[in-house]
Amino acid sequence: MKILQNNLSLFFITLMLPAIIAVLSAGCAMMPQDPPPFVVTKPICRINEQSYEFTYAALSFGILNNGQEAIKQITVSFSLFDSKTQDNPFIGSNVFEIVKQETVQPGENKEILISLDKYIYTAPAEPYLIDFFYISKITYTNGSVSQDKYGTYSTRTLINSRTFK
Repeated sequence: MKILQNNLSLFFITLMLPAIIAVLSAGCAMMPQDPPPFVVTKPICRINEQSYEFTYAALSFGILNNGQEAIKQITVSFSLFDSKTQDNPFIGSNVFEIVKQETVQPGENKEILISLDKYIYTAPAEPYLIDFFYISKITYTNGSVSQDKYGTYSTRTLINSRTFK
């Protein structure tokens, strides 16, 4: 009887306890996080418009600064895809991280336009699809920084058609 109790204790410690800890840890990881200090709209690709900011293609999105300080610089990360084939439209990488100098006051809602002209080599006939877009870094006028290094607050476009094929 004592051997059976020892074996059950050993079984619990070696197999069950790690499983229980893993389940509890996963539950903590799924707890809601504090929201970022901004609200961002789903980005769109604009092409062939009369604009002083771009000639052939640009990424456009709205941002509401919910922070207490003015934003002075925004870094965005995203991927571009061909709108018809949903494949990479470039010979090289289709993953971008672009820094935009832009002042957004606390409480201000502003449209941000980022030219893609210096990153593309042919003018697109159709707007690119934008996927896994997120604000990876915001620098404020007081020098403080807000970062989302891993795209926790990303917007997805192609999740249903590409990820699960």
